[in-house]
Amino acid sequence: MQFLMDWQFVMDWFESLQWERLVPELIGKALGFLSGFAASWFLLFRRRLNALQRMQSGDSDDFIFQMHHLSPVAGHADDVVLLFRNVAPKITLNDLYDNEAVRDVVKKIAEQTTLDDPILKTEGTLGFELLNDAVGHIAGLLATTPFPRKAWLFVMTCEDRQAVRKKCIRCFLIQPADLEKFVDWNWCQHHVLVEKPWHWFRVVALHRIACAWKAEQRVAMEQSTRSTELDMPLVDKQVRHDRVRVLSLGLNESESPIGEPHRIAWKSHLANLASMGLPLTTMASNPSNEANEIQANSGAAKEDKLLD
Repeated sequence: MQFLMDWQFVMDWFESLQWERLVPELIGKALGFLSGFAASWFLLFRRRLNALQRMQSGDSDDFIFQMHHLSPVAGHADDVVLLFRNVAPKITLNDLYDNEAVRDVVKKIAEQTTLDDPILKTEGTLGFELLNDAVGHIAGLLATTPFPRKAWLFVMTCEDRQAVRKKCIRCFLIQPADLEKFVDWNWCQHHVLVEKPWHWFRVVALHRIACAWKAEQRVAMEQSTRSTELDMPLVDKQVRHDRVRVLSLGLNESESPIGEPHRIAWKSHLANLASMGLPLTTMASNPSNEANEIQANSGAAKEDKLLD
């Protein structure tokens, strides 16, 4: 009997509900929940898809710090092998710069670089601070290394935006005496060997950086002779700043080449060199050079595939 009374109470309650209002409201809430769930899932899926596409395309916000060193070649007194090694853990753009507007500026000037002009165009006070933050970061990381301190040049580059698939900002470290040699394009062609055939673009980048460094030195010498009485403190000194900085660092210079060094087949890069106004010169006939040229040309197909 009690069960029948309870059932009757439930039936009366259902009959008292305003179904003409309740049903549309329930349907609306259900549709709202499903729409929100679908939108959240789509945004999450889209974010993951974008991240995957960025990885596949080589687009990256990484900062990589690399030491460049010239290692002598056994049996060839005039030849050297270009070695470049990471000297610090890579970081991201967000880790190095906490200001979102600054990140946008870095991305913008990074996209403007080419193999012909690989140095980031840091200009004005903002550019000065961008460069200072990167310099301070790597100087702090390498402050306690056990190796003897020497003068190293620091430069922020993005030369591989047009040269290879991997897109990231690379901060070069190289000794002044080594960079001085890269000013001579003829020397770069005939005496610099690399660890991999597709490292030719790094030789070109270092040559362009060396030329820019020399130009900065000439401008600095000219400015040192003019009067600075009318300059505004902390403003005029940053309008033009050196993009190639000198640091005192202790780095491991005992690195050795990985595998057999390669002589670059420069003839396979005539189009790229011509667009930068870099002539391809020839050396005197030498059997060893001819053999090395044949070896370099054998890897040209693989090299071009990697660079596409």
